[in-house]
Amino acid sequence: MPQKTQDPTRERESKVTAGGRVRRPGLLVGVEGLEAYEVSSALLRSIISPPRIFVGSTREPNARPDFATLMALAEAVGGDPYIRGGRSASETLTLIAMQAHRYESARLFLAAGRTVVEQRGIYTAAVEDAVTRHPGDVDRAHRSARRFLATVAEWRPLPGVVLINVDEPEAVVERLRAQDHEKLLDPGQLHQKAVLFERLAADDAARFRVFDRRESTDAASTEAAVRDWVGRVLPEGVGARSA
Repeated sequence: MPQKTQDPTRERESKVTAGGRVRRPGLLVGVEGLEAYEVSSALLRSIISPPRIFVGSTREPNARPDFATLMALAEAVGGDPYIRGGRSASETLTLIAMQAHRYESARLFLAAGRTVVEQRGIYTAAVEDAVTRHPGDVDRAHRSARRFLATVAEWRPLPGVVLINVDEPEAVVERLRAQDHEKLLDPGQLHQKAVLFERLAADDAARFRVFDRRESTDAASTEAAVRDWVGRVLPEGVGARSA
């Protein structure tokens, strides 16, 4: 299960370079959840040295050319970012391969001490996959998402830390539905996804930094909390910008 995988700090052990300098690898930061944008925006505004960014989609803006094969699979099912074409087992394995590819694309940046931000990455893929496979059954979807994460962790590290906004599922659904002008979002699925994200955060509490909107709905408070976290956690030279 995800909480039994390798120590999330292992990938950041300091290494001695050829010149005798000690280099500490960069931190891989996941930004997850149905409302990842608010935390992600605050994070990027708070970092001095621009991080390498990978977004949770088949349309990676900075993907290597060898990602074209996986992108072609997504295009074959109409461009769905979570490649749902009715063949759940093979599509789940393809999603897992995409998560491994994203890490492989980031390793050089991490080795150079760069911060890498993975937006809507592993955990979002796990939740999307689980809800598609087990609609309306939160418990089975939860087990499925945990299996997805455990399989991914066999091929690449999970993020060293995951930032996530949480709120009452009903409040999340209400906000997202208000933004859904074409009314394409299924409120039942949104609710299930919101519950799953919160469960996964509870499963691996040491890895997650939770920003709870139930405690404060003020965007400025979220920004301040993210800035404080950046100043305390990210490597020297990357830390928080002044307000």
